[in-house]
Amino acid sequence: LYPFLDSGRRQKYLEKIETATQEMYETSKVRGWGRQFVHNHQTTNMLSLLLGALIVEEHNSKQANVWKQTAVDVMEKTMFLLNHVVDGTLDEGVAYGSYTSKSITQYVFLAKRHFGMNHVDDNWLRMHFWFYYSTLLPGYQRTVGIADSNYNWFYGPESQLVFLDTFVLKNGAGNWLASQIRKHRPKDGPMGQSSSQRWSTLHTEYLWYNPELTAHPPVDHGTPKMHVFPNWGVVTYGGGLPNTQTNTFLSFKSGKIGGRAVFDIVHFQPYSWIKGWRSFNPGHEHPDQNSFTFAPNGQVFVSEALYGPKLSHLNNVLVFAPSPTSHCNEPWEGQLGECSHWLQWVGNGTEDSAGEVITASQQGEAMFVSGEAVSAYSSSMKLKSVYRSLLLLNHQTLLVVDHIEKHEDSPLSLVSAFFHNLDIDFKYVPLRFLNKF
Repeated sequence: LYPFLDSGRRQKYLEKIETATQEMYETSKVRGWGRQFVHNHQTTNMLSLLLGALIVEEHNSKQANVWKQTAVDVMEKTMFLLNHVVDGTLDEGVAYGSYTSKSITQYVFLAKRHFGMNHVDDNWLRMHFWFYYSTLLPGYQRTVGIADSNYNWFYGPESQLVFLDTFVLKNGAGNWLASQIRKHRPKDGPMGQSSSQRWSTLHTEYLWYNPELTAHPPVDHGTPKMHVFPNWGVVTYGGGLPNTQTNTFLSFKSGKIGGRAVFDIVHFQPYSWIKGWRSFNPGHEHPDQNSFTFAPNGQVFVSEALYGPKLSHLNNVLVFAPSPTSHCNEPWEGQLGECSHWLQWVGNGTEDSAGEVITASQQGEAMFVSGEAVSAYSSSMKLKSVYRSLLLLNHQTLLVVDHIEKHEDSPLSLVSAFFHNLDIDFKYVPLRFLNKF
């Protein structure tokens, strides 16, 4: 638009951009997003600060340099931290992850274009494709809703996928997945995009798309595969497939708060510029260690909590009673950090909350996965083990086995599991045989 604006309009817009960028810079000094890395607000706002600086620098280079240095310093630290995340994931889940990744891809593009800083060979970017492919339920419309989420993505992910294909993968898989999502995307209803997000990445998708990369799916596409995200603590089966009668999706989560890399950085403190959990914000995570979702034949049967209150039972994990430290559902208590609108990640031991995937294996249509989540529960419960196993026998039969051990002086005597479904009410139908129950 710039060549079509008269001098008065240009000056007016410049003044507005300069004022807004200065306000963003001052706010970054006092708000949490100014210091919390790998978080959707920080990457989005720091990218805005950088864009404002690049526009204003020809007219006010001194002030623009301050903004630019601030934004680049934070974003370079973000890229450094992401390279500790070996599986290409973001702990805030797919929905909020798309919020963060739209800004990361834009930063990588701008950093190379304006500063000659090259991140396209970073491992996190090379693995990030699977964060979209292996979390996608059959039919290309809905994603696994681990952490705060709607039914799929907030921003993109077509823009992120064409970026990955053009600059990182260069194999056509990104273009292919973007085309499948574009083709099958719902136009309305709860899985449709909001008006505020629908067009916000269209310009970058257009700028980055490379038509010379022939779109085709990843190798072995069409056969249900298990995928392990070791940093995230998530295992999926059947991701990225079309919606056919026998395509089943299964997910399991048992991981560390913040993801393994962030958790270990906070606890082992290898970098002086990281100030413990003050430098991160896992508030969009859920109390969901040993949680699972199940969509036999592509029909969601056991679902996640999406963007709801942080209650353990809504995430299909075990709760216990009577607990002396129950906060919001007496006498029941679930995992650490529950009860509020956001996960309470500091205090009461939540900062040490962790689950662990113990084993994950696939043989044909069968899959076995298990996890230990005792460290995700309050020590006051005096539990020794909370171990869950899932055995997918075929595309419509899942066996769930929970093994619980407690200390002799544990106050607990009851355990409960609630399997959540957002679409269909579960109803108990008694077995009837020869007109007898």
